[in-house]
Amino acid sequence: MSSTFHKHPIIFYNVENLFDTFNDKLLLGNDEFSLEGSKLWDDERYQMKLNRLAEALLLVNGSTPLVFGMAEIENRKVVEDLIKTDPLAHRNYQIVHYNSEDRRGVDCAFVYDAGFIEADLEMKLIIEVDDEPYFRTRDIIYVKAKLADQHIVHFFVNHWPSRREGISESESRRKFAAATLRTEIDKILHTDKDANIIVMGDFNDTPENFSIRTILRAKGQHEQTPGDLINLLIEEQKQGHGTTVHQREWDVFDQLIVSQGLLQGQSGLEINEHNAFIARNKELIFTFPDGGQKPSATYGGDRYHGGYSDHLPVFLNLKEKNGN
Repeated sequence: MSSTFHKHPIIFYNVENLFDTFNDKLLLGNDEFSLEGSKLWDDERYQMKLNRLAEALLLVNGSTPLVFGMAEIENRKVVEDLIKTDPLAHRNYQIVHYNSEDRRGVDCAFVYDAGFIEADLEMKLIIEVDDEPYFRTRDIIYVKAKLADQHIVHFFVNHWPSRREGISESESRRKFAAATLRTEIDKILHTDKDANIIVMGDFNDTPENFSIRTILRAKGQHEQTPGDLINLLIEEQKQGHGTTVHQREWDVFDQLIVSQGLLQGQSGLEINEHNAFIARNKELIFTFPDGGQKPSATYGGDRYHGGYSDHLPVFLNLKEKNGN
């Protein structure tokens, strides 16, 4: 496999309700995204959405992704349709997806370029909440992969329970999600303390929240203790940047978190610039007349704007240590 993978970013993107136009009556979130629904969702708008997302993935740093994780996709078909669009169609993308029991009918997906990566293990982690036995949310996708025929990398794609019912009212759900993920990561680190681990997702919590900082143990680059993970988006939050907007305030819900072994290059891989970034391309951002900004979304309520997503992508680039 080619060693030019450093040219292609690793991206996470909450794509804001990527639904097809078929009305699956079993899904609660599906009615509005249908020909008869409140959002007047049709084939033209669906194709525009696919084209916008493909454009966004290329805008991130000017090249097609090495891998990308996605949140808020309805099913495998919509991901298949996305990777058929230009400029993604010429890459050999493979999809990892599981139908979750999320009541809104949205899942996560992991897409990788098989020209660079070989998946050795694919599985889902089911999040269970002890005091809510009937609660269902998105599964965490775990992929153990071999990069460029030699580097083992562990990928996790997350979309943790939302804050829709209130921050404190929903906090315990995100704590259980964090504990589920941390348990799997501990298994990996017990076997290989220098393992290359990349955790990506929309966590519906910010880097300083308890679920991220204390349970998942994802901290800043200069404050970790052995076994901690490194949250590469902490500095973006401190600088007032964000990936999504609520009541005109930016929050970093979408994050890239890595193992110390990967950050320190212990296994032959390292992160370019030792950092991850929010893609703040002007095309992806809507500016209000008063100068305020937010991601250029597809919808605002039921009003169609034709934008990309109500979240911004986050990304990093890997390279071989002491290489290009």
